[in-house]
Order: sequence, then structure tokens, then C-alpha cells
Amino acid sequence: MAIIGVLVAILLPAVQAAREAARRAQCQNNLRQIGVALHVYHDTHQQLPIGCVDKRVPRTNPNGRQLAWSAEILPHVEEPALWRQIDFGAPYDSAANAAAAATIVAVYLCPSAVRLAAGREGAMVRGVTAGGDGAYRAAAIDYGGIYGAAQVSPAANGVFLYNRAVKISEITDGMSHTLALAEDTGRGAFMDGEWINGENIYDVSNLINTQQHNEIWSDHPGGAMALWCDGGATLLPDSTDLPALRAICTRAGYDATSDAR
Repeated sequence: MAIIGVLVAILLPAVQAAREAARRAQCQNNLRQIGVALHVYHDTHQQLPIGCVDKRVPRTNPNGRQLAWSAEILPHVEEPALWRQIDFGAPYDSAANAAAAATIVAVYLCPSAVRLAAGREGAMVRGVTAGGDGAYRAAAIDYGGIYGAAQVSPAANGVFLYNRAVKISEITDGMSHTLALAEDTGRGAFMDGEWINGENIYDVSNLINTQQHNEIWSDHPGGAMALWCDGGATLLPDSTDLPALRAICTRAGYDATSDAR
């Protein structure tokens, strides 16, 4: 029995490492597929999808549709039927979009996500509607669009913005030096972690894996997966410093860096 125990102790870490390597490869492949979809979308529309369409603002636009970039590209991630099911004239959390919103899209999920916030149950997010008058259930997404770098002027300096589309020609720092998406995994209710919710964009103000929700966050050991604007997907190390993060989150900061890739 002692020998068996020793063998288990030796082999278990190797098995766990192999499983995580497979999950990491799947996550990377997810992002590459999304990258292809974004480029196909740009080829078709001469612009990337708007990050958040008709952002909801309590006082000035309380009934905004708030639809996400990840809803717009569904036909290009092999989900044309789901895309047709969405009523793009209605809010993301309306009854008209309830069935579509609750449909799981596998390519939007990181298989390593285990630290799930309150309201996240497996691949679903559960909460209440914006008016607080009913239960809300929608499928999750573990990848957020990069709105830009916080505390960098001008604001809205990334690729996925509110109510405005960005063209590839505007990414003057270079496609291979600018992030399109990064992981923000396991988000629950009130964390904007649904693929149909346009608030699934964020600006980066903190180091990797220091804050869940609106920052780069992952359960991959040593870092977080990210998608570059050229379609490549890599692991961003936890050790990436803030100046390098700010540089790769801005599209036209004249600060292209190779330190993070």
C-alpha cells in the first residue's frame, strides 16, 4: 500500500499538468476561432463589431438594448441559427431574447474556469432583470473585449468601445502589438459575464489575476490567455507589468511593445 501511495503522489501532478495543458490548448483554440470570426466580420463590414450597442445608462438611456460584440459575430463562430434567433431591436435581457441568451456557446467558455463568482453556475449566469422584477438566466462568456487601458488619455483607447466601431486602420500600434480580447473568467450575476450583454468589455487598470471582473483574470497557472488583433492567441504571464499591459491594451498609443508577447 505504501508503494501505491508513493506512485500516486508521483503520478498525480503529472496527470493534472497534462489535463491543464489540454484545457489551455482548448482555450487558446477558442480564442483563435474568435479571432478568425472577427477578421471575417471586418472583411464583411469594413469594421470590427461595436463593443456594446446602445449602452444602458440609468438616467439618460435606461432602456438601452446593450447588445454585445459576441452576439454580432455568432454567424462566424458557426452559430448562424442562434444569431437569427436574436431580436437586435430588443434589450439583451428582454423576454424576446431570453431563449437566445440562455443558449450556451462552447467557444466562449474557458474549460479551466473553476473560481466561479456568485451567480455563476457552470456555464450559466443567474440573477435578476435590470428592473429587478424577474429572474434572469443567460449563458456565460469567459472572454472580454478590451475597451482600452485605464488612466491613459484619451479614454476609450482600445478596440471594443461603446456605440462605436473600430477599423483595423485605426490600430496604428500594430495588430501584433494590440489586444482584442482577454480572459475574465468565472463572472457571475452583476459582473456582466453573459455573451449577449454588451457590458462584456473592460479597460485594464490592474495586474493580471489580481481582480475578477473588469480585469484580466484566469485559472490557467502562471497567466491568462489573450487574443491579439492579428488573430494570434498567447498566454500573458502574471509577471507582465502595468506599463506593458497599458501598451498592449491601446490601439494607437504609439507605444508598441514586444515585452508581453
